[in-house]
Amino acid sequence: MATTNLDPRTLEQLSRAGIDARQLTARKTDASEQPYTTAGLPSLQVMDVPQLQDTNTRGLVFSSNRVADFDKNRAQAQAVFMSPNATKDTLGHEQEHLLARQGLGTAAMVNEKFDELMGKQGSTARKQFVRDAIGAADYLEKKYGIDSGYFDPRMLRQGGTAFYEQLASLAGHETANNVDLTKDPVLRKTLFKDKDVRETYNAITGLRQTRLDARDLPPYTRQPEPTEPGMVSKLKKLIGYANGGYIAQTGNKKDI
Repeated sequence: MATTNLDPRTLEQLSRAGIDARQLTARKTDASEQPYTTAGLPSLQVMDVPQLQDTNTRGLVFSSNRVADFDKNRAQAQAVFMSPNATKDTLGHEQEHLLARQGLGTAAMVNEKFDELMGKQGSTARKQFVRDAIGAADYLEKKYGIDSGYFDPRMLRQGGTAFYEQLASLAGHETANNVDLTKDPVLRKTLFKDKDVRETYNAITGLRQTRLDARDLPPYTRQPEPTEPGMVSKLKKLIGYANGGYIAQTGNKKDI
C-alpha cells in the first residue's frame, strides 16, 4: 500500500472513481525513465493502479474544473495514477496536467491561457490546432509512437476543447524522450507552421509552466523565437566573411 502521503481530498476522489487506495503501489523508476518535468514537481508521487490494467485509461490525475476549487486543486498531493503497463509517455502527459493544475488551477485552463497569449486569433487558432493535430496523427504515430485517442477525428465534435489533452500528449512525449516537436521539418509545415503557435506552445508546456529558480522567466510568458539566419548571412558564412576582420589571401580588403 502506498497511500500515506495522499491527502483526504485525493483519497475521496479515488474512492468515487472506484479505485481501491489499499491496492496502490508506488512505481519505482530511475532517472532515465522520468520526464524532465519531474524537476518542477518536487513532491511527485507516481502510483500503479491494478484496476486500470487492460482498460483504455493509461493514467490520470485529479482536480475539479470549478474556479472555486482551484486553490483546493493546487493544495492536493502531486500524484499521478497509472496503469501498470503505462509508459513514460503517459507519465509525461499526466505531469503536464499536474504542472497546469499547479500554475493555473486546473489542467483545462491551458485552453484559455493559449487563447490569452495568442490574442484576438486565440480561439480560432486553438480549433485549427486541434484539426491540424488530428491531420498529423498518422505521422505522429509512425515517427514518434504517439498514439492517443485525443487525435481521433471524433475529437472534432468537441471543437477546441480537446486542445489541452492534445498538448499534454505532445509535450509529454517531448519531456519523456528529450525531443522538440516544433523543430520537426514535417510538422513545421503542418501542425507548427505558425510562428505564433510555436511560441505560445513553448510558453505553456513543459517546465515553462513553473519556475525552478527566482531568475527563471515568469511562467506562461511567450518568448520571441530565435530568428533563422537569412540567405545573405548563410552565404557570407559559407565563404568565410561572417565575422568581418582580416581574411587570409584577400589582401587587406574585407566585407562585413
